[in-house]
Amino acid sequence: MRYLTKVVETYRLTDEHEVEEFLQELKKDYRFEVAKYSSTKKEKKSKGEVIDEWIRFEVTKLFNSEAEPETPITIEYSKESAF
Repeated sequence: MRYLTKVVETYRLTDEHEVEEFLQELKKDYRFEVAKYSSTKKEKKSKGEVIDEWIRFEVTKLFNSEAEPETPITIEYSKESAF
């Protein structure tokens, strides 16, 4: 039997306010435990000028104890079209 124990996900968010909202949303989800998270401000520069800014948000989600897993977990990813 295969048990998913944890995943690390990386998101691009617009600002710290969105980081706080998203973190609260994640912490309310009963399907996993938020083990750790981090946010890093990123900038894209062109000729020394900042042309884009965002927040890289990384979160580690725990689904099962590795030593004593309880529940098989199925994860599905879907990609929305930008068009």
